[in-house]
Amino acid sequence: MRVCGCEISAQEVRLAVVYQDEEGNVAMLPLKTTRIELEDDTSEADLRSFLASLHEFARANEIVTFAIKTRAKKGRMAGGAVSFKIETLIQLVEGCDTRFVNPVALSHFAKKEVEAYPEKLLVYLRNAFLAGAYALIKN
Repeated sequence: MRVCGCEISAQEVRLAVVYQDEEGNVAMLPLKTTRIELEDDTSEADLRSFLASLHEFARANEIVTFAIKTRAKKGRMAGGAVSFKIETLIQLVEGCDTRFVNPVALSHFAKKEVEAYPEKLLVYLRNAFLAGAYALIKN
């Protein structure tokens, strides 16, 4: 089973695909595409293009579940309107389930259950990796 961890930041989603290897350890799939950006959130064509990119990404990488790191809905650290549009588009990817992961749960998970990160994990993909690994292990 492959899970795509997602972290939404500004107008893009950062993607990390994880799976369990033969020994039961969490491994990360090397990807050519690690981000998909929504150019103009007021353009219907751009929204459809973003959704099509998500569909293609899910199909090409055999994604079963998307795991999204949640963002606050109000307050000083609240996510913006565009990020919630992106979240909705991820939920609309046909053939894939969507799970949400609380940032506090990710922090505890990282401290208690993640012994080491993949060697080639880029810094900006760390939260996406954690979201995917959490959804994979806690499934």
